[in-house]
Amino acid sequence: MNIATMNEHHLDAAYALTQRLNWPHRREDWQQALALGEGLAAMENGELIGTVLYWRWGDYATLGLVIVAKKAQGKGIGTRLMQTALALLEGHQLRLHATKMGKELYEKLGFVVTGTIEQHQCGALAPGERALSQASQSLRPARREELTALSELEARAHGQHRPALIAELFASADRFLVLEEQDETVGFACLRRFGHGFAIGPIICANLQQAKVLVSELLAGLEGTFVRIDTDSACGLGEWLAALGMAQVDEPVTMYKGIPWQPQDVRAFGLMSQAMA
Repeated sequence: MNIATMNEHHLDAAYALTQRLNWPHRREDWQQALALGEGLAAMENGELIGTVLYWRWGDYATLGLVIVAKKAQGKGIGTRLMQTALALLEGHQLRLHATKMGKELYEKLGFVVTGTIEQHQCGALAPGERALSQASQSLRPARREELTALSELEARAHGQHRPALIAELFASADRFLVLEEQDETVGFACLRRFGHGFAIGPIICANLQQAKVLVSELLAGLEGTFVRIDTDSACGLGEWLAALGMAQVDEPVTMYKGIPWQPQDVRAFGLMSQAMA
């Protein structure tokens, strides 16, 4: 078994790995994730048997899509992939989201649990009462000339400097909304294609009311559609999402190796994805 740098030629096999695990990722989701980051591929006799992707966001980095083919599990391949990635990311503060199966491995590698993520989704969203904006609030599409400012706003929420991600979302998201209060930008959120249908995230703003307004607007017109939102349980958005019919289906843990970021007047009410965070 050898570990190679992942490239476009590995995407079909990587997509097949997630299909066998019943993960929702489309090939397009893999392609976007790799384009924004880097990856390692565990190869055996020319066959892809394991993956890990990672994203450098300034001083912070995130890791995800850590997968080992079922027939290759129990041989330490996941550990080797992670150790190789960690060596390449030396000097970064690291974050990932772990399933119950992966948590023990990451703890052995020095990661510490700092919270939980609630995965909310609905296979066919029903019409329901949405949060209304206040008189001082307005919503509008994002503008190209403000992408740098939006990236800086997002960085205050989680310490990750992600201008390339913001630019990619501006180019590819179905909707990219900015929330203003008294003509000042206070938050944004994106609706994009992912997995079985749509995902909403990132959701960046200062408080729960603002998050509900952003999500409500992005949910409008999606009745009968699959929608997913991954939210930090500490944000308090999950109870409202469940009331809308978006049930919680999973609860991975947030883990850090290094110093967790403390939000600065805004926070991430919704993730881009559990992998990219």
